[in-house]
Amino acid sequence: MAKRQTIWLSTMMVLSLMLIGFYTVNNNVEPVNTDPAKTASQQDKGGEEQPVVAEGSDFFIKMHLDAQEKFSARVEELNNLIASGKDATEVEKAKKELETMNNLDQKIESTIDLITGEGYPDAFIEAKDNNKFHVTVQAQELDKLKAVKIIGIVSKEMGVSSSKVSVEKHN
Repeated sequence: MAKRQTIWLSTMMVLSLMLIGFYTVNNNVEPVNTDPAKTASQQDKGGEEQPVVAEGSDFFIKMHLDAQEKFSARVEELNNLIASGKDATEVEKAKKELETMNNLDQKIESTIDLITGEGYPDAFIEAKDNNKFHVTVQAQELDKLKAVKIIGIVSKEMGVSSSKVSVEKHN
């Protein structure tokens, strides 16, 4: 019995050594440095360019996410009101508001597509009270002619006068 255990143990040790040898020779993965301070100082010393953080993209992603969150919360609230069916007048009012919100959201999305089609990387349209819209476009520069063109696009798509549209840039 002891002789069998010795043979089995020797075989396992040989297999273990073979696996260790295989992974040591064939493993080309470099160790990862997880210390951010050390990594930053190494990049500074190397003279390599630091990766550029896309601040503008982050701004627009945040704006779109915030708007989507508000929209979803309001839709859920209206759907709960409709599902409750307590007051017929309130349910009809909620259905109308839900339809209006969906139509406005579709118009905003198509208008953003038109604005980005003009060469801007991203745009955000915020609907304000009294059918006013505030447009933020991702651009380094925005001259008067470009701003007027954007105002024209938004006023045409949203069906409002150009005096109710404001434009700003964010890079």
